[in-house]
Amino acid sequence: MQAGETTLNKLLNTSRQFIVPIFQRNYSWQKSQYEQLWFDILRASKFKEKQNHFIGSIVYIDMGTPAGRPQQLLLIDGQQRLTTISILLCAIKDYVQKFNLETKLINLAKIKNQFLYNSDEIDEDRYKLLLNVQDKETYIKLIDNTIFTVNKPATNIIKCYEFFYEHIEDFIKQDGQIDEIYAGIFKLSLVSISLDKDSDNPQMIFESMNSTGKDLSQTDLLRNYLLMDLTPEKQTRLYKTYWKPMEELFGEDIYKNDVNKFDYFIRDFLTLKSDTGYICKINNVYENFKRYYLDNNCEKFAVLRDLFTYAKYYACIDLLQEKDDELKLYWQEFKKLDSHVVYPFLLKLYDDYSRQILIKEDFKKILQVVISYLWRRAICEIPTNSLSKTFATLYQSVDKDDYVNSVIKAFVFKSSYKRFPSDYEVREKLQTKDIYHFRLRKYLLEALENYYHKEPIDLNTANYTIEHIMPQNIEHNLLWQQMLGEDWQEVHSLYLHTLGNLTITGYNAEMSNKSFVEKVNGESGFKHSHLKLNESIAQCDVWNKKAIQRRTNILTDIILKIWKYPEF
Repeated sequence: MQAGETTLNKLLNTSRQFIVPIFQRNYSWQKSQYEQLWFDILRASKFKEKQNHFIGSIVYIDMGTPAGRPQQLLLIDGQQRLTTISILLCAIKDYVQKFNLETKLINLAKIKNQFLYNSDEIDEDRYKLLLNVQDKETYIKLIDNTIFTVNKPATNIIKCYEFFYEHIEDFIKQDGQIDEIYAGIFKLSLVSISLDKDSDNPQMIFESMNSTGKDLSQTDLLRNYLLMDLTPEKQTRLYKTYWKPMEELFGEDIYKNDVNKFDYFIRDFLTLKSDTGYICKINNVYENFKRYYLDNNCEKFAVLRDLFTYAKYYACIDLLQEKDDELKLYWQEFKKLDSHVVYPFLLKLYDDYSRQILIKEDFKKILQVVISYLWRRAICEIPTNSLSKTFATLYQSVDKDDYVNSVIKAFVFKSSYKRFPSDYEVREKLQTKDIYHFRLRKYLLEALENYYHKEPIDLNTANYTIEHIMPQNIEHNLLWQQMLGEDWQEVHSLYLHTLGNLTITGYNAEMSNKSFVEKVNGESGFKHSHLKLNESIAQCDVWNKKAIQRRTNILTDIILKIWKYPEF
């Protein structure tokens, strides 16, 4: 390894080409980052002659100089800042050319030959910087002034260019000189680190320079770990065969520095691969993946293939990319339940289903049992802190010769805080449970309404709201007090938010605190509602404690059919 301080001019003003490897992430700097660079450059332009502004490091592997071609340097770290500065220089070039602002310090030939082009080369060798496959065309055509020919330009590159061009315009309008910007760029210094491709370990150096994990996401680190030390040919093959398709499955947020779905997928992958059901912290998935890789003597081709296989299952389950309409309904239910802890088990089930170990009908039966288990525990307010371990180890109970029954037995035989709540427990809890403030209230009422429908409604998209039949405020409402009886305060307090007193309607505002007779018979009343949930209400003459309890029992009967207690 050779390291030393240098300037941007010294780094680029020679026949060499920095190449961003295929596995590196796309250009991703945002406004706050290139805005800071802009301010640094303007400040540096006022420095004394020997004073420079340090902007970080550039790490690269010297791949040698092929005969008749520029020196090839594979960028390992620093591609974001080098790309940003190159885009700024492109904006300066275009502005100088448009307004004919050439001076002794700055002219088009200098900008092009010192920073952007290898003037004696042809084709792609002509460019001092080559970005990865997603960004390359946009960058090349931007500096060649042919960006208008790109069908789908890389938006981050275009935004950066537009930012710098607009700031150059504003700077000149405020009596600034283009020479000042150019002089500031000449004041930028950095550490140039050249690695030997045969003796240095680029991955270890890369990790040590990004040890805090702040600049790169867990996904960045993982991708580089799997692809960095391979030959360019293998990198390209594995990237195009496995990694790029995974990027396409998970979409644009895969490289966000914040925790993203791909990080959760990797954690679930590691959990399902663990014999003990170990669940790592989400911010440590990269370190835990490395441990898994090394402990199991994994081969990169095999582990990438395995990752891609489970990533496709994950995309079906969590990203709702399932093509089977029946299965997709189940994945939608799991999304409504908002219980991510079940995913390691679901991924193993999906793998068996995909390999035809588990037939579709049995797959559906197990999914329904899992949904019932999650829902009943939520209704009965059983703490969720045991669920992660339950589902991390549940697959160990599977007997593939008696698949469904073995899973059901694993659930039914659980006790104490891991138990599968019985019909009796659910029924007792629903008598007085506050459903209105229950996190799954929409899911519950929607499921009750859809129990009767072939064309289900969706409370998240339809124009329906949750209505209290007995209103929330009856302190000054004599009609409601008289209907509830002498103990109206106790009845109101105990049953206001319970299942029997809640329904769904499109006329919540019109209902408000009206009397029960008006709520039933009015123009927007329950008698005119097409919703099944409102039929039994419309048949009542009074609404009191007994009516609420009776409706609670009716709805509970349906609930116990929807979320059944399993039998084997």
